[in-house]
This record gives sequence, structure tokens and C-alpha cells, in this order.
Amino acid sequence: MSTASATSVVDLVLRGGRISTFADPEQGPAEVSALALAGGKVVAIGSDDDMAAYVPLAARVIDLGGRRVLPGLNDSHIHAVRGGVSWTRTVHWEDVRSLDEGLDRLRADAAGRAPGQWVAVVGGWHSSQLAEGRAPTRAELDAAVPDHPVYVQELYDRGVLNSAGLRACGWDDSSPDPARGELVRSGGALTGELRGVGAFSVPLAQALEVSDGEDEAGVVAMNAVLARHGLTGVVDGGGLLVTPRDYDALYAVWRRGELTVRTRTFLSAWNRGGEVGDVDQLTSLVQPDSGDGLLRIVGVGEIPHLGCHDMEGLDPFTVPDGAYGELVEIVRLCATRGWRMSVHAVLDATLGRILDAWEQVEAETGLVAGRGWSIVHADEASRGNLERLARLGAGVLVQNRLVLKGSDYVEAWGADATAAAPPIGVMRELGLTIGGGTDATRANWFSPWTAVWWLVTGATLDGQGTRAVEHRMSRAEALAAYTRDAAWFTGEQGHRGRLVPGYDADVCIPSADPFECPEDELPHILSDLTVLGGRVTHASSAFP
Repeated sequence: MSTASATSVVDLVLRGGRISTFADPEQGPAEVSALALAGGKVVAIGSDDDMAAYVPLAARVIDLGGRRVLPGLNDSHIHAVRGGVSWTRTVHWEDVRSLDEGLDRLRADAAGRAPGQWVAVVGGWHSSQLAEGRAPTRAELDAAVPDHPVYVQELYDRGVLNSAGLRACGWDDSSPDPARGELVRSGGALTGELRGVGAFSVPLAQALEVSDGEDEAGVVAMNAVLARHGLTGVVDGGGLLVTPRDYDALYAVWRRGELTVRTRTFLSAWNRGGEVGDVDQLTSLVQPDSGDGLLRIVGVGEIPHLGCHDMEGLDPFTVPDGAYGELVEIVRLCATRGWRMSVHAVLDATLGRILDAWEQVEAETGLVAGRGWSIVHADEASRGNLERLARLGAGVLVQNRLVLKGSDYVEAWGADATAAAPPIGVMRELGLTIGGGTDATRANWFSPWTAVWWLVTGATLDGQGTRAVEHRMSRAEALAAYTRDAAWFTGEQGHRGRLVPGYDADVCIPSADPFECPEDELPHILSDLTVLGGRVTHASSAFP
């Protein structure tokens, strides 16, 4: 490694490595040994000799010693906006592997909080990752943290409150179940367990209340963690009842120049029963693709209408006729006003209804096909509906949610259907663009490398519901879904996701070579160096 003088005109030169460019044949070679970055862009790629002229001009030169280099990773579907504002307000269990370890984290968090302040874990974990194979009980939470209200939510499956948390919510054994939720009882007494979004919303409203500036600090802290995993981009999918005001912290961090992960946002409807008005207002006041290279609004979704949302696809669901009619209105608004759409559909029946709406508006306007629209999940998609997607030139955003819940899907769908969830082999056969992601931070872990492992192996934590070989990806395909192909879903395939001249200078040097390491090492990879637009956003001790 060397450092040049203050007259440097090149930000960084990497040489002596194995740099995967993800270039098309006409753009350049698939692998080179060196590249140069300047002005936020890749300016040259080639051999070490090709880069020799750039070395004297560079602020920093790194000899890679044969290390692998990738374009910066881009999670094409994650709920980073919602996760960021409460990042420092919550405890994270993604890497917890036993209840004792999890309870210790709750104790440690409580020790740093004022009396009566909530201690909360909000999704991002599942019982299958714990040695005990279960969630904590009310009694265990009482013993660990007796003097603070505690709420622990397992994905969207269940929540558990301690006794102080139940009191803070105003619930006792005589309390009725909240709308769209259940207070679980045993012999008439509350167990502390909750089910359903209506029940979850009560403790969440209190536990996630943040003080002035805490939400902005959370965005900064979360981005630092994402950069440690090699992420230089995220595509936020909006989410249930996320309102326009929930983006304030993200925009404040962006205005201060402190945003260190490129953030693209799809905006969901936020008023149940008022979805058409929400999208009408949004698409009237904001132009599509508003923003800059760091923060940009890219479309409407993943929930354009709350009545068309089939959640995790584990329960029977039918799109009501009234909701479908309003969805058609929303699709028409997006098409005629030039907006991109990305819509949640786990179940094939839901996907079919969404495609009905898209095709109806396409027949009326000719403004849907070829516009880069996408479906989120498509886990149960049939060949027929995937063929309809292909005719519309749409793509599919695939996430590794099933890695934590194999048994649940086998129970609900059967082993054969789960083994084809999602049907990646059919998607690739039909030429559909596939974007890799996690659906974190509540519905899954946020690690991109666990998602890559799942795309490659089809495996689950509990060994149930392993995806069939024909629906797995090669390592190159999985990494492309997180780089080159992820950029397609935001219309940025012409300047992001590849390491070729003119493309954004977003780089990840992983801690192990994902093309060559054993499969079981893939989930444990981190980034030793992450570069966004030519500036370092994370560096391990390997690159001080």
C-alpha cells in the first residue's frame, strides 16, 4: 500500500487482485487484476501494467495480494428506512444462537436505559436459530429484566411481553383481544405472548418512540453495520403503514452529507381505506426518480393497496373485489404518470390478481410493459404467471425469508411446493431479471451473505424445505443478483452494479473469496473494505 501527494487526481488504485467486473462481453473482461477510481467513478480496468500510469496520480494504492474484489453489494428489497430510525433503540438478535445469549443482551441494554424505558427486540430473528428452538417466556423476560417493560418480537410470528410490558400496554387477564390481534392465554391468564399485527402495534408504538436526534443517529449506525457487510446500496420497500413522515430522519442524514449507503425508496400507501388518495397525492407532488446518487425515490410499492397484501403467504388470502378495483386505479395512476411499481405477492393467486390489474392497464394505455416493474417475493408463482411477467418485461425480487422458516412453509404448503419456493429455475429459463435481497430488518436477517448462501444452496436453518437443485443459483448468478441485476430494478443498470469505466465506484473486498470458499463459510463473510463512490465507508484491520 502506498500514499501519493496532495496533488493526487485518482482516489484509489487496486492492483494484484482478482476483480470480478460483471461486465457484458462488449464492456470488457469478466475478471481483471487492477482498476482505478476517480471522481466517484471507475476510470480504468485492466492488468497491473495497464494501471501503472495511474499509480503516481493516486491518493491511495492497495496491493490486493490476490484478493477477490466485487462491485458493492445492493440489497434489492429491505426495510432499511423503518429499521434505521429505531436501530439504536432496539436490541439485535440476528447473530444470537441461544436464549441465554439473547437474555444477556437484554440485560446489558436495560443497564444503559433510564427506569421505565422499553427494552425491545423487533424481528430479525427466529426460534430456528436458537439452541433451544423456542422464543423466551414471560417468566424468563421477568427474571432477566424485571424493572423495564420488555418486548421481544419473533419476525411477524409472535411477540412476547414481560409483566412490566403488559402493564405498560394496559393489558391484564380481563383485557379483550385488540383488533387484528390476539393476547394468548392459558387457563384464562395472559401468557405474555401476542399474535397479529394489531397486537404487535401496541407495544411497538411505545417501544420504538425515539427522542430528538435518536432516529438520525440510528440511520447512521445502521448504515455503518450494512457497510461492514459489503453493502453500498439498499432498495427500501416501504412497508405496512410507513408514512411520509417516517422518512424525515433519512433525509436529515442525507442533507448533512452523512449517508453512506445509496438508498432507493419505494413508497407504500399508508392509509387503510385511503390508498388511492395516498398514491394520487404522492404521484402528483413528487416526480419519479426524484433525488440524487445517494438518495432517490424510485417507485410505488411494495404495498400500493393494503387490501391486496397477503403478508407471508402462510394463511389463506383472497384479494377482495373492492380492493382489486382500487388497485387498478392505482396502477393506472402509476402508468400514466411515469412511475415504476413493485408489488408484494407471495401466493400465486395474489400474483395473478396483480397481473390482471397490470394487464388491464397495459391494454388501456400501453404504459406498463417494458417499464421495469417488479414483483416482490413470488414464492408460490406458477409457470403461467411467470410467463405473464416475462411478457410484461417485469422482474422478480427474491429474498431468503424461507431460510429461517422452512418447517413453517412445509407445514403450510407441503414439501414439494416448498422445494420450489421461489421457482428460480423457471424465472431464469424465462429470462426474468432476479434481484437478491433479504426483506430485513423485521422479517429476516439483514446479512447479504446469508442470502447468497441460500440462493446457492437452497438450505434452511432447520433443514426443512430445502429448495430443489433446479431452483438454486450458481455463485456467480447469486452475486450478480446482488450487484449487476439489482441495479435493474431502480433503472440504474447503466451505471451501477459493475466495475467497468463510467460506472459508480462502489467496491467490496470480502473477507473470503465467495467464488472459492466452502459453502458453509458463505454466511460468515464480511467486508474487509467497502468503498462508496470512491470513498471508504468501512475498513477492517486488513486495510487500516
